[in-house]
Amino acid sequence: MNLDVMKTFCDLVDTGSFSKAADANYVSQSAVSQQLAKLERELGTQLIHRGGGLVAATEAGKAFYEGAHEIIRRYEQLTGEVRSAADSIRGVLRVGTIYSVGFYLLAPFVRRFLQAHPDVNLYVEYTRWSHIYASIVSGEMDLGVVAYPEKHRSIEIIPLANEELVMVCSPQHRLAGRTTVEPADLAGEKFIGFEQNIPTRRSIDRLLKAEHVDVNITMAFDNIELLKRAVEIDAGISILPLGNIEREASYGDLAFSRFKRPAKWIRPLGILRHRGKAASPAERMFLSILRTKAIS
Repeated sequence: MNLDVMKTFCDLVDTGSFSKAADANYVSQSAVSQQLAKLERELGTQLIHRGGGLVAATEAGKAFYEGAHEIIRRYEQLTGEVRSAADSIRGVLRVGTIYSVGFYLLAPFVRRFLQAHPDVNLYVEYTRWSHIYASIVSGEMDLGVVAYPEKHRSIEIIPLANEELVMVCSPQHRLAGRTTVEPADLAGEKFIGFEQNIPTRRSIDRLLKAEHVDVNITMAFDNIELLKRAVEIDAGISILPLGNIEREASYGDLAFSRFKRPAKWIRPLGILRHRGKAASPAERMFLSILRTKAIS
């Protein structure tokens, strides 16, 4: 028995769902079932009632849940204290960020931090959002910066900024030159988006659906740079954060239009850190610099 199995069991009881417990722990639903079966064999008792689509703890399961929950809480507190003490000596800070935030919004803050605190060993990893969540939970990263931060019981979310989303097209496109657009103006257009499992893509899909607008998705990328290159050659339009395309717009490589009701077209950004983990001096210094950008 290990802490990962305990945590998965606690998530299963909390959510009442094998699929949600699997998602919370970045494993397959089959792995959750196998862990539970092994746990019940080791303890010699049934821990979960199954049937009728419902998942609920037995009396033995409730007792195990309470004990496991306390062990996990104490372990997280202990590891946070140990890492904090070690980092305060080494001056190490590990930060993960998605590409579309790291290259544009975060980069100047990283430079400012390094100039102000050259003795800190700062490691910044540009990676996918799902890897950032898993790394914060496991302790491999101290901080993560993502779009549309999602609640997780082991993760604290600190609001960072709200980015305006705009319609982006090539300078040759029929919509180029418009200062503003209505969502309906995009109906039927060839559309280039992020891959389906990326939070920004999911949110844009919801916004378009709420406006009853159907677009023709022709390409999807997990990398915003490739996405922008496709828009530049007029392969389709897109919806992107304004800060990500201002440079290309100033060079005349891309055109953009704001939505007439911009308050709806916002991408929230958040800082992730492990809940309950004591912040090292390096982490506190970095957060202090980021708060100059944070939402008021």
